[in-house]
Formats: sequence, structure tokens, C-alpha cells
Amino acid sequence: MRNKIDDAVDIKDVRSFLRNHPDFFDNNSDILETMVIHHKTDGAISIVERHLQKLQEKNKLLNEKLNHLIENADQNQKIFESVMTLTLKMLSAHDLKSFLDILSVSFKNDFKLEFYSLILFDEDISVDHPIVVSTSQIELEEKIPRLVSLKEPIGGQFSSEDFHALFNHSDQINNSVAICKIGSEIPLGFLAIGSSDHTVYHESDSRYFLSHLSNLISQSLVKFNKNVF
Repeated sequence: MRNKIDDAVDIKDVRSFLRNHPDFFDNNSDILETMVIHHKTDGAISIVERHLQKLQEKNKLLNEKLNHLIENADQNQKIFESVMTLTLKMLSAHDLKSFLDILSVSFKNDFKLEFYSLILFDEDISVDHPIVVSTSQIELEEKIPRLVSLKEPIGGQFSSEDFHALFNHSDQINNSVAICKIGSEIPLGFLAIGSSDHTVYHESDSRYFLSHLSNLISQSLVKFNKNVF
């Protein structure tokens, strides 16, 4: 008899608490997911509707994540195919200029890049080509200090001044940039790709893609370096 009284008091307290705190489940949505409620057919029950809403939101989030994974897989496949095509085209280059021509056309037509450049240190390689931004290592690192200790590719938003230094392009306030060092032991410069959309390149994006490209470019620059001087 004592237990029944306690149960009644407990239920009464719970009912009173929920009435006084109608937003309780908004801040404790995990409880809804574990509750079993029988929905009567003769009327709507707000707690059931909230439960369904939470489940629908959860399902929507899962669908968005799945679609994002599928989009990334498709994008990675396209990047892989473009890299393989570029690698084969590089074999036909007979000098530095033809190599840079192939690279520029591929970046524009195959990879669909908005901004791209090879920032080459003029003390090592001196060449006149639209894709090349010539500078000294000291000068570039003074303008963009974060490049001094760069070992792995990085991505994110750069200042408009840095953007101009990397692409020799009019200042782009809204931007995102991915950049990778060219040359492992002796740095020859940097490979930079950019977009006017600040959401395109992030810290972890395109890291493998950029590293692979920079290795290919480094090998070709060393191969054709003797034809420059």
C-alpha cells in the first residue's frame, strides 16, 4: 500500500513538473528517443509529435551526411582521373615551356581550377610563363610568414594581400587557398590553387592530391632545369 501511495505522489510530481516546464524535452531530447508512447487515434499528442520531429531531424542529418560522403567519393574519383590524365600528358613535354603549357591547360580544363600558380624561387629557376609567379624565397616568406615552416599542404582563407602575392591577381577578399611546397630537400617554390568561394579549401582538403601533384611538378622542374639556364 505504501508503494502505491509513493507511486501516485511521484506521478503527480512528474505531471506537475512537466506542466511547469513545457520546454523540458527541448533541452533533453535524448529522453524522447527512448520513450514508448501509444498514440490514440482520436487526437494528437504533442509529445508524440515532438518525438517524430526529433526522429525526422535525425534522419535528415543522416541523409545529409550520406549525400556528402557520396559527393566526396565522386569528386575524389574525378580528381584521380584528372591526375592520371595529367601524368600521361607530362610525358610528352620536351622542355620547361611545354611542361608549363600542359600544366596550365590541365588545371583550367581538367581540374576546373579558378586560380592556380607555381610560385618559383627565381634564384633557382627563372622562366617567363603566365602560370609562374617568380619571387625569392626570402621575399615570399616575409610577405607570408606561415610559409616559412610549411611541411604539409595547408588550406583556408588568406588575406587579400597574400592572395595577390600567391596568384599575382587583383586582391580577392573572399577566398580560399590550398598550397603545397614544391621540392622535398631543396624547396623550389610552392604550388597554389585558389577559389573566390571561401568554403572550397580547408585544412584537410586535397592534401593527398596536392602532395602528389607537387611531387610530379618537382620532378619535371629538376628534369628541365638545365634547359632554363
